[in-house]
Amino acid sequence: MAGLSSFEGGLLALLLALYRENRVFVCLGTLLVMLSAGSNILTLNFINETIASQGVFLRQHTLLIVGVLMGAFAFGAGAQMMMTQLGFRVIHQMRGRLLRQVLNTDYESLMTEGNEKVYAAITKDIASLQAGFTLISYVLYAFTLIVAGVAYMFWMQPVLASVVVSLLALTTAITHRLLFRFNRNLREERDLEDDLFQGYNQILSGHKELLLNEPRGDSLWRQVMNGPAHQAMRLRITADRYLITNIHMMTTVVLFQILLVFWLVYRFELGSLALASSFALTLMFIRQPINMFLNNIGQVMIARVALKKLQSLQLAEVHREPLEPPLVWQSLVLDEVYYRYPNDRSGFELGPISLTIRQGELVFLVGHNGAGKTTLLRLILGLLSPTKGSIKVDGRTLQPEQLRRYRHGYSAVLADFHLFGEAAVQEVDETTLSYWLDRLALSSKVTLNDGVFSTVSLSTGQRKRLAMVSAIAEGRKIMVLDEWAADQDPSFRELFYRELLPELKALGYTLLVVSHDDRYYDVADRLISMEQGHLEVSRSEFAGSGVGDFK
Repeated sequence: MAGLSSFEGGLLALLLALYRENRVFVCLGTLLVMLSAGSNILTLNFINETIASQGVFLRQHTLLIVGVLMGAFAFGAGAQMMMTQLGFRVIHQMRGRLLRQVLNTDYESLMTEGNEKVYAAITKDIASLQAGFTLISYVLYAFTLIVAGVAYMFWMQPVLASVVVSLLALTTAITHRLLFRFNRNLREERDLEDDLFQGYNQILSGHKELLLNEPRGDSLWRQVMNGPAHQAMRLRITADRYLITNIHMMTTVVLFQILLVFWLVYRFELGSLALASSFALTLMFIRQPINMFLNNIGQVMIARVALKKLQSLQLAEVHREPLEPPLVWQSLVLDEVYYRYPNDRSGFELGPISLTIRQGELVFLVGHNGAGKTTLLRLILGLLSPTKGSIKVDGRTLQPEQLRRYRHGYSAVLADFHLFGEAAVQEVDETTLSYWLDRLALSSKVTLNDGVFSTVSLSTGQRKRLAMVSAIAEGRKIMVLDEWAADQDPSFRELFYRELLPELKALGYTLLVVSHDDRYYDVADRLISMEQGHLEVSRSEFAGSGVGDFK
């Protein structure tokens, strides 16, 4: 009851999420909660009647009292089991929804949000929501018992009940303020979680380097522990002080109310000793749900903060249309394409760039580090959308609603690639993949079992080879290889350029390869050279078919 309005919005939002997806469960669970509360209050009344009649009521209505008591147990246990089960179901649905939103979100938006922020949401916030949803049933149950107990006191003696409720209202006003501060500290602590996850990620991702440079590791540890970790600790300690004060203050107030009721009965003759005893028994009865309410309200408010944090993520909608067949093209044109990363302070700009890539070509993209090759690749792959200009497929401007089909036509091994255990999600020709495992000198280390690689724990060069096998398994005839040969030994680099690329081209692949190996430039049909975000004409003798279309 205390501090209800301070978390009302978050609680209602959680309940609304429950109701939308599981209306039958919510309605049945709510009914059981009300029946349980009614049974408990009826049992309490029977006890008061037994005291007033000096045991006569119990002797006359034993079976009724036992039946109501068993009903209180069955309704209460059933309600909480159902609502707890419902909470886990809803969290499962929300976790699936969040992961689907991440999958549906375009690369640029996810990059802007930051991996640490999204990862914190998937782990920390979902866990907080799960705890909050699980405890909602307890909070609702406790609140229902409190309301029923107060109504029962008004039924017994309105004047005494008014005094009790007035004191509870005054205490509620105080606890409301304390809970407001508790909630504020929770929000500030949660904002620090993103910084904490960033620090954790640096320590885990840079573990090898930190082992080699212990002073850097010590410095990073101090930054994390003396910065966001220390601030989060102080905020949480202060927040818990507010909550603990609330719990013990309410307990003390309930005991004071019992003494006050007896004093009022004797001082102003507002009733009998039996009435005062009934009030005392009722107050002791609602003391437990009040404590249950206050003990669990903190976690519900944490869930409220987590829900707001999840809602703040700029992610795509959950639902999307079924994926159509890949958009196959004969020619791809970048027409005066310009791009600048959002919120980028480096000043890097790509373009304007105009070029044409034709089906079946073997194109090398070359240039110094930082020239813009990776950004251009992401634009070609449809991972980024041009800030200005357009991409045309067979003479028609690529529309946003076509991006999914367009991207579906590519397979890629990027510089920051991720290697999955499955060769491909569709059925694969294991004979063909076995051939490529052997061709890429992996057959002695990796086997294929029902389309799943036996291992992905390989060296960086071998992982790139296995990623290329996976790209071939996807069956898409446009392949992008971003500095694929950089981690290969000289003999295998020779094999890649002189044999593998020509073989893939002969099989009908369109190949876009980022390369720094100028001794193999003659393998390409065409070179696209970049410098500081712009195209520069390469000398035609470097490529087998000369320089292609530039502007």
